[in-house]
This record gives sequence, structure tokens and C-alpha cells, in this order.
Amino acid sequence: MKKIIPLLWFLLVIAACENTIPVEFGDTDPVIVLNAQLLNSNAEQLIYLSESSRTRLEPLPDAEVTVEVDGKEPILAEGIPVDRQQDYYAACYHFPADIPAGAQVKISARKGTMEAWAVCEATQPAVISSVDTLRLAEQNFDSTYEAFVFKVTFRDLPGTTYYRIGVRTEFNVHQVDAEGRTMDLPVMYELPVDGSNDPILGGTAMTVSIFDLQPTYLVFTDEQFQDQECTLRLSIPADQLYPYYYAWEEGFEPYYAIITATYIPWLETISMEEYHYLSALNNLDNFGYEAQMIVEPTTIPSNVYGGLGFVSVRNRSEAKPIKGTQKRYDYYYTDDNGLLTE
Repeated sequence: MKKIIPLLWFLLVIAACENTIPVEFGDTDPVIVLNAQLLNSNAEQLIYLSESSRTRLEPLPDAEVTVEVDGKEPILAEGIPVDRQQDYYAACYHFPADIPAGAQVKISARKGTMEAWAVCEATQPAVISSVDTLRLAEQNFDSTYEAFVFKVTFRDLPGTTYYRIGVRTEFNVHQVDAEGRTMDLPVMYELPVDGSNDPILGGTAMTVSIFDLQPTYLVFTDEQFQDQECTLRLSIPADQLYPYYYAWEEGFEPYYAIITATYIPWLETISMEEYHYLSALNNLDNFGYEAQMIVEPTTIPSNVYGGLGFVSVRNRSEAKPIKGTQKRYDYYYTDDNGLLTE
């Protein structure tokens, strides 16, 4: 925090000296915003569509969305009902498809006079050799905390390759009420992984920057270990290994819950374009729009023709599941029906 104070002072001085410049946007035609990060697996694939006008970004339902894989007969993506969507700015479309490595994928979206499309290629798969785990103490500024660390080892693919890494978790929340009735809640969760202490994921700039940089999207290249074996270090605060979940159902008040966790480290190969796209998002997460005047301005890449957005196909490899220990949560109810846990 002490390192940030000079920066904040500098920003305040700059802000005090700036003049307000009126900006006239003028009239612009609305365009389609098309976003899709697909996986080359036989699973439900999601596409997100919005309409961007001069000052607004709104969901774009009822569009015609088609997907072509290696020039085969187009697949029609169906819109997901609004009550199942969670994005306020985009309408969601889905389609089932098995996208093989190296396949060419084209997504097209049309509505009225608006049309947008994108073409990309599915990447080749990487293979995770091994995963080791350990618990140790880590330090963040002046505080020390217990961390759970995954050490993921893999062999680099030939040529220049771009990667992304993370850990997903499968939770089973087994709830029991005072009468012995049970309710099970399966939960999929992406753990908040910190890679700043790893020389590949965090980079050498992490030790000299006045900013508290975080490699949010955990993307990296094989520049430092090309065509060799590499081991990455993913750190997770131990108190975040078991996020709190509570499944509510009318007439069911759990007395306690047993949470069983399974951790699955994963490694994705991504395209060069997606690497630069996620790196740009990293910059915005770290510096924000307000700091663009003192750092190199961040440009968000787009590979969508006729509109805006980004489309890619990732190739994900997963390590063998790692079983975690069970954890018990006890529930306590207050007089005003509030819920406390311990």
C-alpha cells in the first residue's frame, strides 16, 4: 500500500490540472457485439450477442446465429430463455459441437440489417505430466497466510505456443436438517488462483513494479522454456478452498452441511490473438481506465468482421482429480431468521 501512495498523489495532481473537453459522438449505426470462447469438446458451447449503439450496450435476442466447423453444414445456435440468462448486456445462444484440434470455425450472426462474423482455428492439446500439492506460508505485504499450492508440470508443444492455466473444483454440499432430512447440492467452481509468485506467470516485473499487479487470466507464452518441460506454481489461500454454499428450499432448514471437494487443475492452449486479448484485459484489471494517461494505452483486440467482439476456440487438458478433505459447516439461526455459520 505504501508503494501506491505516490501514484495516488500523482493522479490527484494531474486531475486537479485537467480541463473538461466536450466530446460530440455524433450519430453511428448500431453494430453486433459477438463474443464466444469455445472449447474443443463435445459440450454445450455458448455464444453471447449484444447490440452496441452510440451510448448503449443491450442484449440482442432473436438473432440468426450459425456455426460452421471445417466448412460442413452450418449448425443453428438456439437462444437460451431470458430467465436462464445471467448477463444483463448480452443474449446467450448455445449449440452442441465436437470441435477437433486444427478445425476452422466460423460463427455468423444476423439480425435485420446488422451482420457480423468471425473465423478462428482450434488449437492443439497440451499434456499435463504431473501435479504436486503442498501447504505453506505465503506473505502479502505485511501479512502472512496459509496457502495451498499446486505445482503443475507439462511438456511444451513444438513451436511458439500460448497457454492459460487454472483450477476448477467440484463440490458436493450434503446438507442435513434437524429431522435428518438431506439435500445435496453439486457445485462447479473456478478457484481464485494466484500465479504472481511464479516466474513464468508473474513475470520479473512483479518484483519491481510500484503497482500490485495480478495476472488475473493466467495467460503465458513458452518464450522462457520453449520445447522444454515446465513446472508452474499456482497458489490458493487455504481459507478459499471451501467457499460457503447454502441451498435454500421452502420448509428445509439445514442443521449442518458436509462439503466434499475435488480439485482439477487444467491447462489450455490458446491462440496468439486470444493471448493478446486476455493480456489486454489483465492490463485493464490492474491499471483501470483512469490510469491510461500514465501507462501505455490498452487496446482491446477484436477479430469480428462487421461488428465488435472476440471469438476463439481453446483446447483444454485436465489433470487427474485431486480429492480434498471433507469440511463441516454448522448453521445457527437468529431470532429474525438470519443465518450464521461457524
